[in-house]
Amino acid sequence: MEEKRIYFPHLKINGFKSLNDLQISQFSPINLIAGDNNVGKSTLLEALYVLAAGEDMDILRQIAYDRMGIIPEKMDFRVRRMIDKQQLLLPFFKDWKFEVGKLIHLQASENQYLKLRLVCAYTTEEKNENGVLKKTNYLGDSKQLSMVNEKLERGIYVQTENKEFFYSLEGGFRFSENIPLINVQFIHTAFSLKSMNVRLWDNISLTGLEKYVIDALRIIEPQIENLAFLEELPTSDYSVKTERVPYVSLKNRSERYPLSIMGDGMNRVLSIILGIINAKNGICLIDEIENGIYYRRQSDLWKMISLLVKQLNVQLFATTHSLDCIRSFSLMAENDNAQLIRLEKRKNGPFAICYTSDDLKTALINEIELR
Repeated sequence: MEEKRIYFPHLKINGFKSLNDLQISQFSPINLIAGDNNVGKSTLLEALYVLAAGEDMDILRQIAYDRMGIIPEKMDFRVRRMIDKQQLLLPFFKDWKFEVGKLIHLQASENQYLKLRLVCAYTTEEKNENGVLKKTNYLGDSKQLSMVNEKLERGIYVQTENKEFFYSLEGGFRFSENIPLINVQFIHTAFSLKSMNVRLWDNISLTGLEKYVIDALRIIEPQIENLAFLEELPTSDYSVKTERVPYVSLKNRSERYPLSIMGDGMNRVLSIILGIINAKNGICLIDEIENGIYYRRQSDLWKMISLLVKQLNVQLFATTHSLDCIRSFSLMAENDNAQLIRLEKRKNGPFAICYTSDDLKTALINEIELR
């Protein structure tokens, strides 16, 4: 059975980190996001990721780990106990503080929204003819706190188009390295978990989609013939765990070569293409898409991305701060298939300017600042 497609026509963000009252009137199948440093480009990707994941609160945990450079399976047990939910999740709310009633509201359409409200919960007991009934009550206004003498539990009241529930902020997370492979993929500047590429590759093995990965790698090295993830022996005498790493074979050569010897650009292309393919009928988010990829190769990469987006029904969002990347993107963009979104800081908060493919070409000709 074909998975239901995830597609965002537009976006409104309130209260998500530094992004408050940001509106983007229209999205295209391919969206490149530019803007100054610290304007909120990566935060916009995170907001889209959280909205696409819906009520899955583990996505917030995952984003927090990535931001802090935390790899759960490598953490000392004593350190794990020190990191609680409030430390990880409150930074998603404005000012990083727990204030009852504070709200994050993400909305892409009438039927695609997510609300996260900080609340305090308490339990009361009511007697009826069947016995004692326990009822959970929620306080979403700070003025109500002084009116209740019960023990209060801090948490987040989550609302989506399909579900409402209370998520407690008391205690810590259950640590797990297993991130669900939903059809929403977030490709960061640098993958913290090597195992992610392995999982993404295994997910498309024997599907016929592997050829797109090979074709993409050939953008940088035309002699590549095949790709496989092979086990390598532990690099330390103290480790017994083997790792699977990408190897390639070259035309007219019998040897196999680790992909890592061919430079960072190769591994970056691999992550990007695997992310797009695994986002079939969904959304792919790529932070700093040009990172590690020589500017002369970027036009061919955009052509490959455009092909995959059309064939696999993917909506793509990527960030950049490179004018070369924008120029390469402009060569690929046509009609309503792609647009550039430039984020700006203004007195009233962040503001988005959308450039159609024609607008973008005009702006480049007239040397209008786009980065």
